[in-house]
Amino acid sequence: MVFKGYKLKVRCIDWEQEEYLGDFWNYISKYISKNKIVGLGMNWTKDNLYFEYALGVIGNDEVLKKLKQIDFSNTKFNVEYVEIKLPNEWDIFKGKLTELKTIYEKIDNCSRKYDYELEYIDDLDNLEIKIHFVN
Repeated sequence: MVFKGYKLKVRCIDWEQEEYLGDFWNYISKYISKNKIVGLGMNWTKDNLYFEYALGVIGNDEVLKKLKQIDFSNTKFNVEYVEIKLPNEWDIFKGKLTELKTIYEKIDNCSRKYDYELEYIDDLDNLEIKIHFVN
């Protein structure tokens, strides 16, 4: 499974990343429906103050072509194109977008380290999060 899309670096203190990433999703969804893109969280710093987040596709070259046409030059998003090979095994958590913090609290309460998270949001703001635990 290969993720293809655009990543940026995010600071995550007191959930400030929620608004910034919401803006990132909203900007891209002006051009591509939310249900056709995937969010990917990865590469947390040791102090957990920063991580990288990407929006893109897995196995959808048609949507990737549209994504590559988006102009980020006049936005606050300093993006970089990436292609990342992902693992195949994931634990799945579901809910509504409004329950994002509660879902991540549940994930963090698993007391297991994870290296990747995939986020899927549909047009009704249903949320599916896939976590790749490393232990």
